[in-house]
Amino acid sequence: AAMDSNNFEENVGVGEREARVLSGVVRRRHFGLAHGVGRSGDVAAVQPKAAGSSLLAKLANALALDALKEAGLVEFRRAVVLPCATGLSLSLCLLALRNQLPPTER
Repeated sequence: AAMDSNNFEENVGVGEREARVLSGVVRRRHFGLAHGVGRSGDVAAVQPKAAGSSLLAKLANALALDALKEAGLVEFRRAVVLPCATGLSLSLCLLALRNQLPPTER
């Protein structure tokens, strides 16, 4: 706990100190940023012990909301960006595509 970023006024950490990335390729691809979202409560809430990750999450959410508005979806007031593993991402894409088919072809 003494190494948490909230204990150093001059430091804003990015990612949790407990995070582990096994793959060197993934670690390099994501610049060593590893941050878990598996906690109870509001997944979009600011996390005091991970100020840098909270800031990046807020920025990502703001950029996603702006992209939705640029696409003409101006009724949205908030957006949240959540990580998806490859399998889940593919499943979500395939389910969205299935909805484009007429009901008789699903």
